[in-house]
Amino acid sequence: MIEWVDSDVTRAPRVRRALATLPLLVELLVVWDFAACAACGVAAQYLPIGSGVHVPPDTVGPRLRQYDILLESLVAALILRNVALADPKALLPPSSLVWEAEWRWAFAACAGAAIAVSTRSQSTGSRPWLCVWVLSFAAVLAVTRLSFGRFRRNLQQCGALREAIVIIGARGPRDRLAARISAEADIVGVYGPVPTDEPDRLSQEDISQLAELGRDGSVDSVVLAIDNDQEASVAALVERLKGLPIQVAICAAGEAPPRPQPEFRILGGIPMQVVAERPLKRRDLLIKTLLDKVGALFLLLMLSPLMVSIALVIAGTSKGPIIFRQPRQGWCGKRFTVYKFRTMVEAPDGQPWRIQTKRNDERCTRVGVFLRSTSLDELPQLWNVLRGDMSLVGPRPHADHLHELQRAGTEIIAEYAQRNRVKPGITGWAQIHGARGPTHNPDQLRRRVAYDLYYIENWSPWLDLQILARTVLCLIGENVY
Repeated sequence: MIEWVDSDVTRAPRVRRALATLPLLVELLVVWDFAACAACGVAAQYLPIGSGVHVPPDTVGPRLRQYDILLESLVAALILRNVALADPKALLPPSSLVWEAEWRWAFAACAGAAIAVSTRSQSTGSRPWLCVWVLSFAAVLAVTRLSFGRFRRNLQQCGALREAIVIIGARGPRDRLAARISAEADIVGVYGPVPTDEPDRLSQEDISQLAELGRDGSVDSVVLAIDNDQEASVAALVERLKGLPIQVAICAAGEAPPRPQPEFRILGGIPMQVVAERPLKRRDLLIKTLLDKVGALFLLLMLSPLMVSIALVIAGTSKGPIIFRQPRQGWCGKRFTVYKFRTMVEAPDGQPWRIQTKRNDERCTRVGVFLRSTSLDELPQLWNVLRGDMSLVGPRPHADHLHELQRAGTEIIAEYAQRNRVKPGITGWAQIHGARGPTHNPDQLRRRVAYDLYYIENWSPWLDLQILARTVLCLIGENVY
């Protein structure tokens, strides 16, 4: 069993969210800089005439001045963007952030003026207005960076920006590694030893616990502290850990054996070989979650008349519930209930059918045949997306007992469990390429898993939008029944 050695693991789901949101806050700071710079430029035009710096509107073209404000604000936001602010390990005193931002603003102001002159803008002659604009935004910038710097320093001091790591290994290598990296990360759990003759010591309970902690953000990485002679013996353990939504790295006592296209990271001055990366980085996960929630809510509102009509037709044409519920395997293997419009007659025993659907299935109602052929029976899964069980786009959740291959392919295809590193989706990369419907042989399952893994490794917001757009064109197909 894993021994949890740090109480921080209990507060991590609440506190460590700052580690996930820090990159997003830095990007929002860029938006703030653009808006604040533009607001200062606009406000500087409307100072009272008695102040001695007001420039009558008729002496300068309003459109040219607005153009200059937008141009300078954009240049300033890009120059002021500081990627170091998103580094949780960087020590950045608030005062240094203020001075760096002011120097960047001075450079941006000069660059914006040079661009305005090169484009023959007439508003550059309004020197009093420009002075007020530069000074007012400099003051806003100082307050903003000082506040953000103090907020960031407080996060570091309370440990919210420290990485949570679980170490697996024998006592000697494990203790030496923990001593080296404890200054940079929180050791929240240890497990050992990893003996040569019995490498796969993690029980299913341990894997489930790691999956749960990885899912809620309590654990960021798992590091295997091994000796060189154990490299081959931990292969099975690595394959099991690859199904978790966390980074997996190996820290060997000496020089690790070469691997194809290895990735490395440095922690506590120790190089580690990354054998499994987190499928979605923290910022990517936030973006995907936002797209899912907004998209699902929008689609529910737009399609609610259609969904109500389908529900009335189902209720009026056959006996049984309108919504079909079935347990499925989701993120990190967690079970959840998937919702669909009922398309079949009720089983004689009142229990869900446990036989896989086939072509021209006599159990399907006339309405159900149409709903299944157009995939409209999947619409209630938008509620699953709002609940957080699913995503709009991702690997389809499979019902284990419906596979004719048995065991959901886990003993046939080693990569199958890696599909669970992201949330299942209503549609996916496999579905738009025709890999949908029942699976009758290992080749069909391999093809589907290959598409799913490609999606996980190449995710981007644009890929999700592309899949959603192409799904509309793939609602009817030969593999849908």
